[in-house]
Amino acid sequence: MKKMKSPHVKFVIDQKLDIENHLIGMHSYKEKLHSGHKKRSERYEKLLKLSVKERRNFIKKEISDFYSPKNKSKLEEIKKDSQKYWDKIEKEFFKRIKDVFGNPFPCNLIKGVFSTAGRFGYSIKKNNEWFAVNIDSNKFVVAGTAMHELFHFVFHFYFWKECEKYKLNWKQIWNIKEATTVLLNSNFLDLRLGPDNGYPEHKKIRNFMLKEWEKNKDFKKILDKTCKFVIKQQ
Repeated sequence: MKKMKSPHVKFVIDQKLDIENHLIGMHSYKEKLHSGHKKRSERYEKLLKLSVKERRNFIKKEISDFYSPKNKSKLEEIKKDSQKYWDKIEKEFFKRIKDVFGNPFPCNLIKGVFSTAGRFGYSIKKNNEWFAVNIDSNKFVVAGTAMHELFHFVFHFYFWKECEKYKLNWKQIWNIKEATTVLLNSNFLDLRLGPDNGYPEHKKIRNFMLKEWEKNKDFKKILDKTCKFVIKQQ
């Protein structure tokens, strides 16, 4: 039997993926998936009025100076600093992922993309898995964002279809997926600079899940109860 490789996050500077992350933010705004800032919302409204090509060109022009040659060495230093810290905690983080969810992390290599967007999306496409982190954050905050986004990969791979069995709609499952990161505040706090705060609209589900986790650390049972809880909230 072939031994599975240990999962690894490789932080990268990638302007094209940064642009993709800006567009993910725009689509999240359009679908009303997260609450947002007024200034950012106004920008998304502007982007939505443009064609696909115009959007990319607009974003590329916005961030072009940031990716100019004069900044190359600075960006590399930011990347190396975060990578060095992440490498210290990575093995322990993925071990705890398996302990909490009862399953190993589902990907071998995941890119952590430094982004100028101010919000953080991800891609679960096979062989092109990546998530975004804030280019302006220190290495500890970057690691905290990485943990939050990596939780989403676990949920998509193992638990999204489980939620579909309860006849929940796409938005309800999305909300449960987002709320699941509250478990970072139980088993992962020593690896983080601060708690995972999540979004205000998921507060009820987060509180419910954390309370159930403190009673019985069996995620599958908690997910069952959470799906039923969400149904009752309709």
